Amino acid sequence: MPAADCADKIYGARRRVSAAVGGLSAVLEPQDHPQESSAVTVTRSGSGASVVLAGQIDLDAAARLRAETEKLLAESGPVVLDWQAAGHASGGAVQVLLALGAALKARGRALAVSRDQAEIRSMLERAGLSSYFPIAEEPT
Repeated sequence: MPAADCADKIYGARRRVSAAVGGLSAVLEPQDHPQESSAVTVTRSGSGASVVLAGQIDLDAAARLRAETEKLLAESGPVVLDWQAAGHASGGAVQVLLALGAALKARGRALAVSRDQAEIRSMLERAGLSSYFPIAEEPT
Protein backbone atom coordinates (compact mmCIF):
# COMPACT_ATOMS: atom_id res chain seq x y z
CA MET A 1 0.00 0.00 0.00
CA PRO A 2 1.47 3.40 -0.94
CA ALA A 3 2.42 5.66 1.96
CA ALA A 4 -0.19 8.27 0.94
CA ASP A 5 -2.98 5.66 1.11
CA CYS A 6 -1.73 4.48 4.48
CA ALA A 7 -1.65 8.07 5.76
CA ASP A 8 -5.21 8.65 4.50
CA LYS A 9 -6.41 5.51 6.31
CA ILE A 10 -4.68 6.52 9.53
CA TYR A 11 -6.07 10.07 9.29
CA GLY A 12 -9.59 8.69 8.77
CA ALA A 13 -9.08 6.27 11.65
CA ARG A 14 -7.83 9.15 13.80
CA ARG A 15 -11.07 11.06 13.23
CA ARG A 16 -13.13 7.97 14.12
CA VAL A 17 -11.06 7.37 17.27
CA SER A 18 -11.46 10.98 18.36
CA ALA A 19 -15.24 10.75 17.91
CA ALA A 20 -15.45 7.43 19.75
CA VAL A 21 -13.17 8.54 22.57
CA GLY A 22 -15.19 11.72 22.92
CA GLY A 23 -18.34 9.63 23.23
CA LEU A 24 -16.70 7.29 25.72
CA SER A 25 -15.37 10.20 27.77
CA ALA A 26 -18.90 11.56 28.06
CA VAL A 27 -20.03 8.22 29.48
CA LEU A 28 -17.21 7.88 32.00
CA GLU A 29 -17.40 10.30 34.88
CA PRO A 30 -14.03 11.59 36.16
CA GLN A 31 -14.53 9.89 39.53
CA ASP A 32 -14.69 6.51 37.75
CA HIS A 33 -10.88 6.60 37.40
CA PRO A 34 -9.53 9.12 39.93
CA GLN A 35 -5.89 10.02 39.28
CA GLU A 36 -5.04 6.47 38.30
CA SER A 37 -1.46 6.12 37.15
CA SER A 38 -0.43 4.48 33.93
CA ALA A 39 2.23 2.00 32.94
CA VAL A 40 3.69 0.98 29.62
CA THR A 41 5.86 -2.14 29.89
CA VAL A 42 7.60 -3.89 27.00
CA THR A 43 8.88 -7.44 27.40
CA ARG A 44 11.01 -8.91 24.65
CA SER A 45 11.51 -12.57 23.84
CA GLY A 46 13.22 -14.41 21.03
CA SER A 47 9.94 -14.67 19.16
CA GLY A 48 8.74 -11.04 19.44
CA ALA A 49 7.57 -8.55 22.04
CA SER A 50 4.71 -8.02 24.45
CA VAL A 51 3.43 -4.53 25.28
CA VAL A 52 1.47 -4.32 28.54
CA LEU A 53 -0.68 -1.23 29.11
CA ALA A 54 -2.10 -0.55 32.57
CA GLY A 55 -4.07 2.27 34.16
CA GLN A 56 -5.16 5.37 32.26
CA ILE A 57 -3.31 5.48 28.96
CA ASP A 58 -3.56 9.23 28.53
CA LEU A 59 -1.49 11.62 26.41
CA ASP A 60 1.55 11.36 28.71
CA ALA A 61 1.42 7.56 28.56
CA ALA A 62 0.92 7.76 24.78
CA ALA A 63 4.23 9.64 24.50
CA ARG A 64 5.98 6.88 26.47
CA LEU A 65 4.21 4.30 24.32
CA ARG A 66 5.42 6.02 21.14
CA ALA A 67 9.03 5.95 22.37
CA GLU A 68 8.78 2.23 23.16
CA THR A 69 7.05 1.31 19.91
CA GLU A 70 9.69 3.10 17.83
CA LYS A 71 12.28 0.76 19.36
CA LEU A 72 10.13 -2.27 18.48
CA LEU A 73 10.24 -1.43 14.78
CA ALA A 74 13.98 -2.16 14.67
CA GLU A 75 13.41 -5.65 16.09
CA SER A 76 11.84 -8.77 14.62
CA GLY A 77 8.78 -10.90 15.30
CA PRO A 78 5.19 -10.09 16.17
CA VAL A 79 4.07 -7.57 18.78
CA VAL A 80 1.32 -8.60 21.18
CA LEU A 81 -0.71 -6.07 23.19
CA ASP A 82 -2.05 -6.79 26.67
CA TRP A 83 -4.38 -3.98 27.68
CA GLN A 84 -6.59 -5.90 30.09
CA ALA A 85 -5.41 -3.74 33.01
CA ALA A 86 -5.93 -0.46 31.14
CA GLY A 87 -8.87 1.60 32.34
CA HIS A 88 -8.91 3.86 29.30
CA ALA A 89 -6.87 4.47 26.16
CA SER A 90 -6.78 8.02 24.83
CA GLY A 91 -7.16 8.81 21.15
CA GLY A 92 -3.44 9.60 21.12
CA ALA A 93 -2.59 6.13 22.42
CA VAL A 94 -4.82 4.48 19.83
CA GLN A 95 -3.15 6.58 17.10
CA VAL A 96 0.28 5.37 18.27
CA LEU A 97 -0.94 1.77 18.16
CA LEU A 98 -2.51 2.23 14.71
CA ALA A 99 0.79 3.62 13.41
CA LEU A 100 2.67 0.71 15.02
CA GLY A 101 0.32 -1.79 13.37
CA ALA A 102 0.74 -0.15 9.95
CA ALA A 103 4.54 -0.04 10.29
CA LEU A 104 4.68 -3.68 11.43
CA LYS A 105 2.44 -4.78 8.55
CA ALA A 106 4.67 -2.94 6.05
CA ARG A 107 7.59 -4.97 7.45
CA GLY A 108 5.71 -8.27 7.19
CA ARG A 109 5.13 -8.46 10.94
CA ALA A 110 1.94 -8.68 12.98
CA LEU A 111 0.20 -6.81 15.81
CA ALA A 112 -2.41 -8.60 17.93
CA VAL A 113 -4.10 -8.35 21.34
CA SER A 114 -3.52 -11.14 23.85
CA ARG A 115 -5.67 -9.91 26.72
CA ASP A 116 -8.50 -7.62 25.69
CA GLN A 117 -10.34 -4.97 27.72
CA ALA A 118 -14.09 -4.52 27.19
CA GLU A 119 -14.26 -0.68 27.24
CA ILE A 120 -11.34 -0.31 24.85
CA ARG A 121 -12.72 -2.97 22.50
CA SER A 122 -16.13 -1.29 22.54
CA MET A 123 -14.58 2.09 21.70
CA LEU A 124 -12.62 0.51 18.83
CA GLU A 125 -15.76 -1.18 17.50
CA ARG A 126 -17.73 2.10 17.58
CA ALA A 127 -14.88 3.78 15.70
CA GLY A 128 -14.69 0.97 13.14
CA LEU A 129 -11.13 0.13 14.19
CA SER A 130 -11.43 -3.24 15.92
CA SER A 131 -10.14 -5.10 12.85
CA TYR A 132 -6.79 -3.32 13.27
CA PHE A 133 -6.41 -4.99 16.68
CA PRO A 134 -7.20 -8.69 16.19
CA ILE A 135 -7.27 -11.03 19.15
CA ALA A 136 -4.16 -13.24 19.17
CA GLU A 137 -4.76 -16.91 18.63
CA GLU A 138 -4.02 -19.09 21.63
CA PRO A 139 -1.05 -21.40 21.09
CA THR A 140 -2.12 -25.00 20.50
